[in-house]
Amino acid sequence: MSSTIAEAPHGITDTALSRLTRTGALTIASLGPAGTSSEQASRYLAGHLLSHGHESARVRLCGRYEEAGDLLSSGKADLAVVANAYAHIDRFYMNPQFRLAAVFVKDTPFYGIARAARTPDAAPEPVADPPGKTPVRIATHPAPRFLVEELLPDSYEVSELMLVDSTSAAAAAVASGEVPLALTTAPAARLHNLDFVSPTRPIRMVWSAFTRADLLTGPAATIGRPVGRGW
Repeated sequence: MSSTIAEAPHGITDTALSRLTRTGALTIASLGPAGTSSEQASRYLAGHLLSHGHESARVRLCGRYEEAGDLLSSGKADLAVVANAYAHIDRFYMNPQFRLAAVFVKDTPFYGIARAARTPDAAPEPVADPPGKTPVRIATHPAPRFLVEELLPDSYEVSELMLVDSTSAAAAAVASGEVPLALTTAPAARLHNLDFVSPTRPIRMVWSAFTRADLLTGPAATIGRPVGRGW
């Protein structure tokens, strides 16, 4: 069950990426654990760096975007990749230590509503009599939570949204039995042995990659002053 859209053309707008040294290992910090959209975006950026002459690029996953920012601030990471849908991305843009290194469009993995996979010897599911909607708790990251209403099958109704730190954490909540359903990605569903019970679709997402000012070499690009008011 899936709906598809054409993958966005892969291209990176380089605002400072080319000013990072190409020798040594680069560490890219982003939101984990394994299976998140942020991991996929970070691995795409790592591939771009390797194809443009960097010796090494590795991805380090964190529990929250703020932790990725802390790693960047403390010198334990060289880049932090953040989804522009993240509610507090302004903390990265406004941090005087940070510089915007790159912006790119990359579709997320497919999202859907998933439950624990049924084993061959599992008992049959009870049939509602009379037919009706089943109230259910659903785990989701805050950013894509509005997809729940779009994707949830008619046989369910939301009794509670449990907000968690990532789509992979949502899948883990189902695997542990904490909730019966989660809005999660296809990689996270595979990792935690979940089955989708809804249609699936990707999200066309803009990603920002931040670095630290002290890591940049060479002259900064000249940016024209905007005409008129505004900020």
